Amino acid sequence: MLPITMSGLRAAQKELGVTSNNLANASTVGFKRSDANFVDMFPNDPSANPRTSVGSGTAVDLVSRDTSQGAMKSTGRITDLAIAGRGYFVLKSPQPEDGSAPATFFTRAGGFNVDSSGRMLDSSGNRVQGFAATDEGVSTELSDITIPPKVPSVKADDTPTESMLQTISISPKGYVQATYSDNSQRNIGYIALANFSNDMALRPVGNTDFALTGESGEPVITQAGSPQAGDIMSGTLEQANVDITQELMTMLRAQQVYNGNARMLQTEVEIASRIVDKL
Repeated sequence: MLPITMSGLRAAQKELGVTSNNLANASTVGFKRSDANFVDMFPNDPSANPRTSVGSGTAVDLVSRDTSQGAMKSTGRITDLAIAGRGYFVLKSPQPEDGSAPATFFTRAGGFNVDSSGRMLDSSGNRVQGFAATDEGVSTELSDITIPPKVPSVKADDTPTESMLQTISISPKGYVQATYSDNSQRNIGYIALANFSNDMALRPVGNTDFALTGESGEPVITQAGSPQAGDIMSGTLEQANVDITQELMTMLRAQQVYNGNARMLQTEVEIASRIVDKL
């Protein structure tokens, strides 16, 4: 009985941990909630009678991520981006000091900013990736989304000067365009999106970023609005897909399971103690 009771305590504790993490991140942009999934345990004994065999408790099978889309919240900031549909933004980490290759991450949290050099970054300094506009069209290689803060210009008297960046626009297909003080426009390129054959297998690395695993499959890099990816919504952020009421109900149930197993454990200890006292 003791191993069965202990397995119930461990399972309930694991579910409480998963649910607590969901609740803690209910306000985290782009967060995806998780579920603890359990399986029953039976002795692996071919000679056991199926009519009288008793289970050996429960165990955590896996913790699965719910990748359903969260609610959309308007912010009015052009560089706040949300994906309506499938896909992840592609990020490159800052260049490591040891000269090794930057790490690649994927995220649904599109709270980006543009730094003084014009690069689009997340809050950790990771660089947003896309396909740069060229004279021949659009590059096929991923590169940093960079919006020049100044561009060469000419005054009315033909004097060379520079025009400062005024506004940028980002279309549902992720096309970035910059407008400067001389009313000129520059095509920057497209923000890339990535899809996976099994995105639930991506490994969370913190800050709502994910990394590849062997089970997730290689990323399929594409453009927003394609059959494989959703649209990009500028001035919007995707909220966590956490239903607080549902999580509280799950927590209450897990607490009841934990308390029940704890009482059972206490009863077993008391019974064993009485038996020992009578010996």
